[in-house]
Amino acid sequence: MTTALTSSTGTEHLDATQVLVRRQAEQVQRAWRDLDPAGLRASFGAAVVPVFVAAITAGQQDAAALAAPYVADVLADTDEPERPVPTVAPAAFTGVTTTGLPLAALADLLLVRLLTDIGSGMSTMDALLAGLRRALTYTATEITDAGRTATQVQLIADTRIAGYERVVKLPACDRCIVLAGKLYRYSTGFRRHPRCDCTMLPVTRDQWRESNLDNHPRALFDSMSEAEQKERFGAGNAAAIRAGADISQVVNARRGAMPVAGRWVTTQGTSSRGLAGQRMGELRKQPGRRYRMSQLARPTAGQLITDFSGRSREELVAALRRYGYLL
Repeated sequence: MTTALTSSTGTEHLDATQVLVRRQAEQVQRAWRDLDPAGLRASFGAAVVPVFVAAITAGQQDAAALAAPYVADVLADTDEPERPVPTVAPAAFTGVTTTGLPLAALADLLLVRLLTDIGSGMSTMDALLAGLRRALTYTATEITDAGRTATQVQLIADTRIAGYERVVKLPACDRCIVLAGKLYRYSTGFRRHPRCDCTMLPVTRDQWRESNLDNHPRALFDSMSEAEQKERFGAGNAAAIRAGADISQVVNARRGAMPVAGRWVTTQGTSSRGLAGQRMGELRKQPGRRYRMSQLARPTAGQLITDFSGRSREELVAALRRYGYLL
């Protein structure tokens, strides 16, 4: 007998990911305090960049490492028979952003925007505060995205999983609330915004057909106070929803859709020492590089999922293996 679909396991996974995010965000925040307003470029390079890159990398590794045990926990109480399943390679989800940009380049962007704010007339103090908020947003987003992508790769690899349900935990934005409880095929990209901390709950084919009563938009809305409803949706919209208006229609009428990552590739892990580089092949020595590098473009994991939408699961798993996302 298959257990009923509940969001408690997904919420626990979300909580565990948030702990990782907070731990690394604190590292970045401490490093930010060491910035010297009289020598921003030098102090940024010495105090912030190494900590920022190391913190996100460590958080990405830890978040991705949660994927395999998380999917296993979801299946533990079902009648699905155990079978050998390839597992994600956590290191494959580190060192780059969801878009394939090296984390060092993301740090450079932080400095450019900080200096631009000051150059446009913002006080140094205000610019530093805005820069810190931006740095913490980048940190939270990239760590959470790595964990979500690794989870999706793991549920793709396990054929017992049919797809995933979106799990939303309050407080959350209105765009996320209207997506609570929606079921998606395993190969559907995860819609999110910066600092979005929603997670995905893998579901089996039997669970796919069941309803989850505690994770849907109206239940989340009803669990909020009227003050919280007004703050999140606006006074008029909140009143309309309480009067019976469809929450999705209310929100979508004033908000754009959240994006799914576009086409992105990366060179991360494509050297002769990396799992992806060894599997992709076509390795050649390049000037300035210690190790031979693959001459092939390596799509990010999210890009592969997009590229193989509509194709067989076996083809997608093979591609994820080839590019080093599955061991």
